[in-house]
Amino acid sequence: MLRKEYDHIILLAHGSPDPLWKQPFEALYAQVTQTYGENNVSLAYMEMTTPSLEDAVAMLGSTVKSVAVLPLFLAVGRHLRHDVPTQITALQREDLHLTLLPPIGDDELVKKAMETAVANHLGKV
Repeated sequence: MLRKEYDHIILLAHGSPDPLWKQPFEALYAQVTQTYGENNVSLAYMEMTTPSLEDAVAMLGSTVKSVAVLPLFLAVGRHLRHDVPTQITALQREDLHLTLLPPIGDDELVKKAMETAVANHLGKV
């Protein structure tokens, strides 16, 4: 079940022309959809890869009214300060509200996982 304030969540990755680059995001998407269902989650890319955020929104069913966009980015940069908010503003409709969430890299669990991974590489775990 999704948080009550959202009907759908779009996982948003950056994008790359290298098709192998998509594999970790597609694997994450597959895991998330097993838990929350394909009707509740989409995967989109900001640029250079499809589907785009616009494509993901266009594929939403008519019953979806509130969408969270979760950037699979480590930090807020130009894309999350300017580009993605501009895309989201253009996609808003009277019957569809999109909310841009903080990037996944801001999550304390993700920060801790990265710290653990670094420590593991340094031989400190």
